[in-house]
Amino acid sequence: MTHRLAARCALVALLMAAPISLAAAESIPIPTSAQVQTATTHPMKYYISLPRNWSANRKWPVLVAPNAHYGDKGKHIASFAAQRDARKARFIIVAPLVINADRVADMTEYRGAVADAISAADAASPAGSRRPNRNDAARAKFDSEGIRAVLKDVQRLYRGEDKIYITGFSSSTHIASMFLFTHPELLKGVIINSGGYAGRGVDESHIPLLNSPERATLPIKFIVGENDAGCKRYLESWQETKAKLLRYGHSASRMQMEVIKQGNPEHLSAGHNWFPTKIFDFCAAAELTSQK
Repeated sequence: MTHRLAARCALVALLMAAPISLAAAESIPIPTSAQVQTATTHPMKYYISLPRNWSANRKWPVLVAPNAHYGDKGKHIASFAAQRDARKARFIIVAPLVINADRVADMTEYRGAVADAISAADAASPAGSRRPNRNDAARAKFDSEGIRAVLKDVQRLYRGEDKIYITGFSSSTHIASMFLFTHPELLKGVIINSGGYAGRGVDESHIPLLNSPERATLPIKFIVGENDAGCKRYLESWQETKAKLLRYGHSASRMQMEVIKQGNPEHLSAGHNWFPTKIFDFCAAAELTSQK
């Protein structure tokens, strides 16, 4: 058996494993945003923060914000929760611990079977690939299937809505873009925060739901700070991404772009950082539109 085939087999076996039974999950207590959770049908880890007035008597909008790089340890979900609570908004916030682009050897939450399978897939990547020693396909598969497993738990355990808002910052914009291109049916809105499109997890020759209502009505926003070192590159990437989305059936009228200027009235940093205030502004506006 070749190293590449062995890596694929190991990854498939890993993704089919269920670390926690569904029956056991029913007894999971209400979590705090500092607790790392595990999806019931996938090894994906995640943080979750419920609104202060959460109850099981209604469904709740969900904002998914994957970590940009490993080592965040839930810091960004805390800033999102603070912004939500200051607004008295009703969002469940979910921060999946994605594999994406980082060294899995450093990821203590995935040490063992997950890290071994991804490392084997990385090692089996062709020497002439665009990213030697990193198997983007294996990583994207883990992140896509893992986030979808997390969403099923959030819907079943915490009454999250069927469709979600998803955002990404820097490296995790690749995750948000992957769902934008491949799973528009799961989305209420997408916010690309200071990052570009790299095509991870996307087969552009087989784009699902072309020219569908799910694409035509989906609100999308791109945000970047003018002092971000990658601002020019991200703006160029956004223009290219926008052209592709228009070909696939998205509407120009549903796309927004905002460059955060130095000295803005809200005193937001114009550098390379999350913009939770702008993200919640976008989600709140989209919620009002969807209720009409």
